Amino acid sequence: MRRRDLLHPQSRRMYAVMIGSIVLLVAALLSLPAQAQSGPGDSAPVPFTTTAVLLGPDQVIGGLYQPDSPTANQSTGLILTHETDDFIGSIPCVQLAQRGFTVLCVKSQFTDQAEVAWDSLALDMSASVTYLRSLPAVHKVVLVGWSGGGAIMSYYQNVAQNGVATCQAPARLDPCGDDLANMPPADGVALLDAIPGIAFSDLTALDASVVNEANLRVRNENLDMFATQNGYDPNASSDYGTAFINRYTAAQGKREAGLVAEDQGLRQQIARGNGQFPNDTPMPVGRDSARIWEADSALISHTKGRFPLISPQHPSGSTPQVVHSVRVPSASSSDNAAWSSDKGGFTANSFLSVGAIRAPALRVTDDSITGIDWGSTNTATVNNVRGITSPLLIMSMTGHYWLVPSEMYFQNATRTANRTLAFVEGATHGFTPCTACATTPGEFGDTVAETFDYVSNWLIHNFGS
Repeated sequence: MRRRDLLHPQSRRMYAVMIGSIVLLVAALLSLPAQAQSGPGDSAPVPFTTTAVLLGPDQVIGGLYQPDSPTANQSTGLILTHETDDFIGSIPCVQLAQRGFTVLCVKSQFTDQAEVAWDSLALDMSASVTYLRSLPAVHKVVLVGWSGGGAIMSYYQNVAQNGVATCQAPARLDPCGDDLANMPPADGVALLDAIPGIAFSDLTALDASVVNEANLRVRNENLDMFATQNGYDPNASSDYGTAFINRYTAAQGKREAGLVAEDQGLRQQIARGNGQFPNDTPMPVGRDSARIWEADSALISHTKGRFPLISPQHPSGSTPQVVHSVRVPSASSSDNAAWSSDKGGFTANSFLSVGAIRAPALRVTDDSITGIDWGSTNTATVNNVRGITSPLLIMSMTGHYWLVPSEMYFQNATRTANRTLAFVEGATHGFTPCTACATTPGEFGDTVAETFDYVSNWLIHNFGS
């Protein structure tokens, strides 16, 4: 009997998907040397070799970047991942490998946000840390959290350093399991334009005008952020006014509370044995691309405190200053109206895991976000940084909209004696220069090199070379 005949049909499908993914990964890794990436400043990029590895009991796929010849930086091993995106071959992985670091970029086992099991990502990171520590050349391990990766990295380090009591607190809507006990902590964390948390990001994207989750066409026009009578401008930054903004964000919190109640009701039905399915049930969420600050660029547009600003004139950071965003409006009514299963196709279990948060009095201003119960979700970067005691680097891109949250991470990370916050002038969320934000061509310089030169220098300063 052939081996494939020994496998259950579902196992055969999973096996085929895994083999197919590995083939695609190897092909992607082999193509890396031909990619046109910005180099590390004025230095020649370090040649590196990439290898496919399988990590942990779920056999998630990782791309291991190692310098072809010994380098001063290879003893610092870096880990990157995201809740859904495939970071293998991404700018941070290549840039840091070109600077001589050992880099492990892990492809999430999930492809849609709405299917993510939050604790499974933490266990994948546990396997990744253990793997990197097993390499003879690696002496220190640092978690690098870009975008949504910042949420999972801050969560992992918080739980690894403080134990499961921190993710089983009574305030949590979805406490973690005991299987997260005794995860090995990393030696440091770098957050690169990290999101404030998945549940928060989803909450603030909810269309506040929705009145009935079962019929999204029933809406309160007085809360439509895409209506010109409410202050929307499709051609420039919108100007809603404080009264509308406060009504809108309050309604978002109310809609989120309704979704949490719906989720709890569905789970109670399952527990009583009278649910539609015995293990889980669909819980789709639509009209979920309506962040008011994406239309009104005056919102969360500058810091309260003064911090270094990295630019071509100040590659190591300027004299600390109040930092302003240079982003342009990006809201889209068509995106909000369209259905997207990768984001909104929740089940009761997955919504509780990554989508549920309490926001009893959500308010957003030019320099603040308030009214959130950050402790109600394990996905909140703002809350998880409070438990980090290791060196912490926070960087934010002024061509995007996470400036104010990044300052909040810095202010909340009080248990570490080593925290740094810096901003990159004119960089987008993907590190490249924001051409639409520039007043003159080339104004922001090579923001990719500026960002990763700064990261590299921070790593060398804190973990040696």
